[in-house]
Amino acid sequence: MRPALALPAFLALAACGDATGTSTETSATDTTASTSTTGPTTSATVASDSMSETAGPPTTSGGSDSDGASTGTTAAPTSGDTTTGGEVTCDQSPHYRVGAAIRDITGPSAELVMMGYSMPEQKAEGISTRLWARAFVVEHPCSGTRIAFVSADLGQVFQGVHLEVVKRLNGKFGADRYDFDNIALSATHTHSGLGGFSHYTMFNLAVGGYDPDNFEAIVAGIVDAIVAADANLDHGVVKIAQGPLQDANWNRSPQAYAENPDPERAAHEAEMMRDTNTAMTVLRFERTGEGELDGQPIGMLTWFSSHATSVSNQNRLVSGDHKGLASYLTEKHFGADYTAPSPFVAAFAQSDAGDVSPSEVLVGEPKNTVVRPCDDSPDPDCDDLENAVVHGTWQHERALELFDEAGEHLRGPAAGRLAFVDMENVTVGPEFTGEDEHTTCHAAIGFSIAAGAEDGVAVAFIEEGIVYGDLPKVTLVPEDQECHEEKTILLPVGRMLPYPWSPTILPAQVLRLGGLAIIPAPFEVTTISGRRLRNTVLAALEGTGVTRAVIAGLSNGYSSYVSTREEYAIQHYEGAFTQFGPWTLAAWQQEFSEVAEALRDGVFAPHKATPLDLSDDQIINVPGVVADSPCALLDAILCPFEKFGDVVVAPPASAGPDDLVKVTFRGAHPRNNLRTGAGYLEVQRDDGGTWKVVAHDWDPETRFRWRRTGGPLSPTSEVDVEWKIPADVVPGTYRLVYNGDAKSLLGAFTPISGTSPTFTVQ
Repeated sequence: MRPALALPAFLALAACGDATGTSTETSATDTTASTSTTGPTTSATVASDSMSETAGPPTTSGGSDSDGASTGTTAAPTSGDTTTGGEVTCDQSPHYRVGAAIRDITGPSAELVMMGYSMPEQKAEGISTRLWARAFVVEHPCSGTRIAFVSADLGQVFQGVHLEVVKRLNGKFGADRYDFDNIALSATHTHSGLGGFSHYTMFNLAVGGYDPDNFEAIVAGIVDAIVAADANLDHGVVKIAQGPLQDANWNRSPQAYAENPDPERAAHEAEMMRDTNTAMTVLRFERTGEGELDGQPIGMLTWFSSHATSVSNQNRLVSGDHKGLASYLTEKHFGADYTAPSPFVAAFAQSDAGDVSPSEVLVGEPKNTVVRPCDDSPDPDCDDLENAVVHGTWQHERALELFDEAGEHLRGPAAGRLAFVDMENVTVGPEFTGEDEHTTCHAAIGFSIAAGAEDGVAVAFIEEGIVYGDLPKVTLVPEDQECHEEKTILLPVGRMLPYPWSPTILPAQVLRLGGLAIIPAPFEVTTISGRRLRNTVLAALEGTGVTRAVIAGLSNGYSSYVSTREEYAIQHYEGAFTQFGPWTLAAWQQEFSEVAEALRDGVFAPHKATPLDLSDDQIINVPGVVADSPCALLDAILCPFEKFGDVVVAPPASAGPDDLVKVTFRGAHPRNNLRTGAGYLEVQRDDGGTWKVVAHDWDPETRFRWRRTGGPLSPTSEVDVEWKIPADVVPGTYRLVYNGDAKSLLGAFTPISGTSPTFTVQ
């Protein structure tokens, strides 16, 4: 992953540049592990326990009233427990109503710049696997509280998406069911998703503007997923297990990590067995009869820290990367059918992955070496996308182990609190700085972002670690330089006009699901930063029965990175991207602590500022499709001998397991119809005279490729439908089908399709 960015483009590195990630999760028990040189090794541990409710839309004066739900610190209402014949307090009640759902959020899969590596030349050319939003809703009837958690196959959940999702849910259900307090939207951080869906300039720079089609696909899919999960609510329980997954993530920024205090690093490494967060947390959702403690699994929610960068910046096919593959493998393990009303849902959510890579990074001179499973593989089929399969398989297999071990019930309320904070104007108290009172700064990014991270060099002649004074003491914003201390300001994103280029009013949120605290963070947090933030929230919730905390990274908004004060000082990539100055982490610890205390006490968390709604202020939009034609003339009606769906390259007469079958069709632009939930291709088998669909474009054994033919302004295009025949294929007669839509010169859309000649699979 070594993107070669032009100098104008590296300013768009805020889209995550060439990210890799951190990892950390705190539990009530220590974890132990063994290591291996051949793949990830594991060893299991388990633990658990209990809290409060929700607040309303952002106002500068505060949120909605509390409903007086149990906080875990005072006597709580009681509820009958049919399993014991007695009564339990709400804080000890394991009985929930649970629901899960999955919806397609794949946007325009052609000629749109991908989100993550910030490379304008990395434009999508089709689909390896589709992108999904996986929603879980948990209601605790005893205390009358609920939460909704969504893990989405996105690079980030941008603030405009968060605001619009809450707005639409309020419009559907009213403000008393779902609000900012109890909804969390988290991104897996795939770097092979699609861009253009932020309302802030910095994150759309590399994309060339805002893409309303992609924004709508994402928002509508997330809303539909939550609505469907809500409709599926029924009696259930949630069980938890936690244990390490070793040799599946690496710290990509060892020099910055080493700046943290020795005792803190030693304690972390003793628990995690390495300098990343190796903890995997798995929730097991079961549908039960009323009052029962065991039932039928309906879903899994997993957190593990690793940047979704197994697929490199050379890729041009949309992919959920390793987390999307882990979800797919787990869902298929449970027989999920994505066309069915209520398939099993398995989300592999992102955690504290700011300095953690799925690839081993060997730091050296002149530049670093990144080792991926497929880099030196003699197998020609072990291509770039196969790296995601390897890492996804590791996570899938370990999660299944923990899922099977999960026997401890979460007990108590499902509730949340959120407060919007003006991060440019936080005064941080000594209890969080460890010294004097300090303030945050106007948002700015530093020169070292141009170097990229250790696992992805950006501008080759720029090195990480540029601190103020290394260059001539010249700064773009003298009035902000003193506040940012070691950072040499490259771009003052908070001072751009007419609006900041990156959000400065951001949400701090804490959810409680029984004894588990979930911390949705609107940034990428480094390993030790994540550890500190979890400990802060757990301290604020002490005495409530909450004994574990996980960070849900890249949630409800995106403001680049958060590093520790010590990491910030040497200004490597993550520190240079810590936008609000050296005391950013301390400020976030303070704000998350206050929100956690509000949750603990069953009161609202007052908003300190109102986020900007820039939905009507997007000036530069990604261009749409002019017209499609099956020939060089501008409209299909002028092409008597060539038709959409014509087979240009036919399949072989026969093929076998592990063979790649490819058919080329005359096609049209995928943007014309995103075909969410349906797909652009089907693999069909003759089943006694009826054609049975055995694979779609969301299955990893298929690939859908689109390309414009005849030059950049030509209306003609072709699509390749590829099928790598699985080893366990059912022998028979097969065909490949392409479905799409064509746009005429007058703007009318027409469904098109093509069907290949049949071929035999032995």
